[in-house]
Amino acid sequence: MKLISICIPVLNEEENIVNAYDAIDNLFKNALIEYKYEIIFTDNNSSDDSENIITKLANKNKNIKYIRFKKNLGYDKSILEAYKNSLGDAAIVLDCDLQDPVVVLKQFINEWKNNYDVVYGVRIKREESPLFTFFRKIYYRIMNANSDTNYPVDAGGFRLIDRSVINRLIDNNNLYPYIRGLTFALATKPKGIKYNRTSRKLGKSKLGYYNTFTYATNALIEQTRIFVRFFARTGIFLFFISVIFSLINIFSNFKFFSLFENIIILLLLLIVLISIIISEYVLRIYLQIKKDNKIIYEKKVNL
Repeated sequence: MKLISICIPVLNEEENIVNAYDAIDNLFKNALIEYKYEIIFTDNNSSDDSENIITKLANKNKNIKYIRFKKNLGYDKSILEAYKNSLGDAAIVLDCDLQDPVVVLKQFINEWKNNYDVVYGVRIKREESPLFTFFRKIYYRIMNANSDTNYPVDAGGFRLIDRSVINRLIDNNNLYPYIRGLTFALATKPKGIKYNRTSRKLGKSKLGYYNTFTYATNALIEQTRIFVRFFARTGIFLFFISVIFSLINIFSNFKFFSLFENIIILLLLLIVLISIIISEYVLRIYLQIKKDNKIIYEKKVNL
């Protein structure tokens, strides 16, 4: 009997934890009886009663596993740690608020049986402002234009990944991973499943505009080279503009700057260009250094 790992990131979700557990337990008892399951709650240092609620569930049911971090490491890092601590033949990310319907898990698993190694949810409908939807579509076009991978526009974190993909994440100690992009990039045979995302019934969303912005920025840093390219192109543009102005200044009667000022400007722009080249190497070194092992766990139960 194959094991499915359900990975649930948690941050102050005391109102939703039991409901999420009951929904998953009922699904496997009634619709997925040919599979075993484990639920891995990864807690980003919740300040409410989430820890006590999950610990009680874990003491009653050994299929419930609990990881509490020393501090809030962010949504994607908590998912990565759930993957790394999972034992399943496949793992599914599910938000604790159940905005992504539990019944879709059965569709994910059916497609997984057809040898798709990443099965992701594609949101047909979501409750958000038209302006936010517009910026989201623009954002993914920017992502795809500056990445080697073509990311689906309406796909969120709700997805199933095969053990073959999980095994390739085991040694990843990145503190700021972009899991959606990373798992999709590692997929050899991905497939999207369309579904309607519902509104949150209990508790408050932890995302908000600021967290959405920082999440999107991290994704651009992790999965694209857009910032390096932007500064490089800007530096090159300014350099050539300076050369043109200098030539006009030297060979015409209309003087913009003195010869000394022109030399200073050229030197400054050369420094900018050199800095851009150095930043490329520093970026690569940084991406390796930040993968060092760190003690991030405060508590583990049934692991």
